[in-house]
Amino acid sequence: MADEKIIFSMNGVGKVLPHNNKVILKDIYLSFFYGAKIGIIGLNGSGKSTLMKIIAGVEKSYRGEVVWAPGYSVGYLEQEPQMDPDKTVIEVVQEGVQEVMDVLNEYNEISLKFMEPMDDDQMNALIERQGELSEKIEHLGGWEIDAKLERAMDALNCPPPDAKISTLSGGERRRVALCRLLLREPDVLLLDEPTNHLDIESIGWLEDFIINSSKAVVVISHDRKFVDNITTRTIEVTMGRIYDYKASYSHYLELRKERREQQMKKYEEQQKMIAETKDFIERFKGTYSKTFQVQSRVKMLEKLELIEVDEEDTSRLRLKFPPSPRSGAYPVQMSDVAMSFDDKTTFSGVNLTVERGD
Repeated sequence: MADEKIIFSMNGVGKVLPHNNKVILKDIYLSFFYGAKIGIIGLNGSGKSTLMKIIAGVEKSYRGEVVWAPGYSVGYLEQEPQMDPDKTVIEVVQEGVQEVMDVLNEYNEISLKFMEPMDDDQMNALIERQGELSEKIEHLGGWEIDAKLERAMDALNCPPPDAKISTLSGGERRRVALCRLLLREPDVLLLDEPTNHLDIESIGWLEDFIINSSKAVVVISHDRKFVDNITTRTIEVTMGRIYDYKASYSHYLELRKERREQQMKKYEEQQKMIAETKDFIERFKGTYSKTFQVQSRVKMLEKLELIEVDEEDTSRLRLKFPPSPRSGAYPVQMSDVAMSFDDKTTFSGVNLTVERGD
């Protein structure tokens, strides 16, 4: 598949909440190529997940046009993934490679049939069919599928393979769903907060997976380091609009600062003009010789498109720790300490004293 081909486009898309008529998205135009690495950024409630759901085809109630090029598979990691609660972890993960599993199961069933009595024609038919399946398994990489599943589950720290989905926490389910999705290897990955509930090692593995993949990736994440490492394009969602930056997250922050400063300057100039115009109207609204000028300025204000300054995230994490109690004069004292595993001595005869302030 050629990297130069646009595989997705969104034209004039808008979304309004029906219960309060709040505009979430308005006149959105967006497209991307195969292999694109895109981060969607914005404040909570700005419409990021709604935009992702529209791209994924999950959200249907919008105006405008959304078009996917034919022949591309799309995988979507939603915030609350759906899976059968009665299945085990390994059964759900295997859904990501269902085609391979079906072929392997048929291959194994035929192997068992060879132990049953049959005539030559039946035997030849089974041999021919098993040969076809063997070629397909080879093509799909099915002989290594068990090792592939094990590596992915271990990298994402999935729960035990035989654990029931119904017994898992929300975070454990997310890891299982992510593992299932990555094993599917769709042409486009749509990931909504994929690093939630992942440890540092798993996040590192996921970064490497995405960086080394030729697939297109669209990700929403509050993990700024993760987004910065994997994306080359940043789409900011703010006040119902999007701003498209052909830049990594770090570079986007610099460009956004410049854009907001320009917005603020234009906003202040417009507010000054509005105040002066209102002052003129108020001073001369009863003056006959100024009637035309007053009416002209009133109409101008009515038609004026107000400049809006984008929202800014001013939230900060504030942590306070109470003063720690004063320790004793010797917080640690060790005398003739030893450690061993089975018959192997790791260390012995350790004597150590740590004084306060050391």
